[in-house]
Amino acid sequence: MVELWRGPALESRHAVHAVLMDGKGRVKASYGDADRPTFPRSSLKPLQAIALMETGAAAEFKLSNAEIALACASHSGEQNHVLTAGNWLARLGLDENALECGAHAPYASPCAPATILSNNCSGKHTGMLTLCRHMKQDHAGYTEFNHPAQHKIMTTVGEMCGVTITRGTCGVDGCSAPNPLMPLSALASGFARFMQPDTLGIARGTACRHLYQAMVEHPELVGGTGRLDTILMKAAAGKIMCKIGGEGVYACVIPEQDTVIALKAEDGHTRAAQASLYAILEKHALTDAKTLEAARPVALPVQKNWRGIEVGTVQVHS
Repeated sequence: MVELWRGPALESRHAVHAVLMDGKGRVKASYGDADRPTFPRSSLKPLQAIALMETGAAAEFKLSNAEIALACASHSGEQNHVLTAGNWLARLGLDENALECGAHAPYASPCAPATILSNNCSGKHTGMLTLCRHMKQDHAGYTEFNHPAQHKIMTTVGEMCGVTITRGTCGVDGCSAPNPLMPLSALASGFARFMQPDTLGIARGTACRHLYQAMVEHPELVGGTGRLDTILMKAAAGKIMCKIGGEGVYACVIPEQDTVIALKAEDGHTRAAQASLYAILEKHALTDAKTLEAARPVALPVQKNWRGIEVGTVQVHS
């Protein structure tokens, strides 16, 4: 339970489901319903990007680690995010109009004009277009479930998570790509396999290692200024890879602790997901005090009103 206290009283409460697994897929701890049906949303992006890597598409188009990190990002639409995506598209001989993610205002500047490149998923979609180019497939309709590139991505995700993905088990994500419904434990299993690349064969294992390295090398591209993903990965200096998803989902990989975390806030609140991730890292001693200190202001923020007066706190209870 994540609680918001205002002065002397409980104001809001959020239930959170979570599962911790080791690299062999064994449950180390769980809270709530470990098998709660869940759309992973953007927490799935590192697993979706495996197809970009293992097919050779990333190598063919000489993607930098920064671009690979952006393929896994839910970025804030800052200048470095937009420029990286735009330059990558230009190398493909395309422009932003090829992207099927839609336009929205950048998270970093909500009053700025909505553009396609500022969409937080523009990197993921540029990765999908790169896969289309590599597969020599027409990129039109690449977000459709039956498109060959999407089929490759969903087949790979299904293999990683140990689930069968069909059109009937998929919802449509905010960016128009398919997003598969699966038990929360299956999402954890996917990242448990991701964390053990030596068990995946040469191509897939190399892909997972490269994706992990790209994300922890470029945390500023995965999220953005003030974002928990960026702050946590930067503070952990390569020891943690984490990825937020819409509607209160989080996935986290801590190889040195042989642990992955998958969680889902029942009411979809980001506040609950971030606070729960922090609490699990702390309770299970999965990172050091310095990393927790860096993450705490975002994960467990002191609530202030418009005059800057402290009015409440976020607390977590298991």
